[in-house]
Parts: sequence; C-alpha cells; structure tokens
Amino acid sequence: MKSSDVFDACYARYRGLREWLRDTTGAVRSLDLEASSGGYQWRPDCARACEYVADFERIGRRALRRAAWKGRLKLFNVYFVRGVEYRRAVRLVGVAEGTFDYWYGEIKRAVGTEFSRTGLYPPTRYFQMRLEEPAKRRQETSAKTASGIAAFAESRVERANQREAERERGQQEVLH
Repeated sequence: MKSSDVFDACYARYRGLREWLRDTTGAVRSLDLEASSGGYQWRPDCARACEYVADFERIGRRALRRAAWKGRLKLFNVYFVRGVEYRRAVRLVGVAEGTFDYWYGEIKRAVGTEFSRTGLYPPTRYFQMRLEEPAKRRQETSAKTASGIAAFAESRVERANQREAERERGQQEVLH
C-alpha cells in the first residue's frame, strides 16, 4: 500500500477519534428524537483513543524532525494537528500554494512510511495489539505468581522440615 494511503487511513482515524474525544469531555448536547440514529459505531475506550491521538502526533513530528524540514513540520502542526482550513494554513505556514501542496505530499509520504514502520497502521491492528497486551501481561503475571507461590510454599515446607529435624536432634541429645 502506498505510504500516502497509509497516512490517509491513519489521519481519518485520528480526526474521528479527536472529534469523539472532544465530544466526550463533559459537554451536554441536545438530542433530536426525530432524526434517525447513526447506528452503532465502534469506539475504543477513552485511554486507548488518547494513546492513538498522541502517537499520531508524536510519530508525525518525529518523522519530520530534520532541520531542513522545519516548514513541513509547521505545516503538519498547523494543517493536520490543529485542523486549520487550507487557505488560512497556507498563510500561517508562510509559503506559496504550490510549495504548500508539494510539502503536503512529502509529509503524507514520509509520515505514512513511519506509521507503517511503527505499527500505527492499520489502526485496527493498533487497537487489537493494545487490547492483547494487558491480557498477555495478566497471563505472564499469573504464571509468575503461580510459580512464586509454589516456590514460597516449597520453602516453607522445607523450613518446617528443617525445624522438625532440629527439634528431633535436640530431643535425642536430651535423651542421651
């Protein structure tokens, strides 16, 4: 898959989650009972959504950290992260439209490649990995705990046997 398509998929998920997170910050919205429901939409838990948003921004900035790419980094922050409208973003970045468009394509390629490399793409796999990690950790922890409990029990039995043997030796010495 082309890296610009990878970027587009990740950016679409980023925008959706960013909007969803903004809506879940305690704002009370009115409900139109006449309108049909949008249906079920899968959403990760809030912490996972925040992780994805933060990872998108962090990975994008890291991919554009070259000294010669300061303008591209500014474009990424203004246009993609802050979501400024195109014409205003061109003015804020301070370049001609043609340069802006060229940098736009370079950003999509560079950052899309980085998203593939770091596991942000595909987003479904990103969220599955995050869901599987705690389960694996729980299994590993329970296995360690079980082996730790067994080792602890063995050491207690061994100490009890040693104390019993010492008592028997002490009683034999008293008798002799």
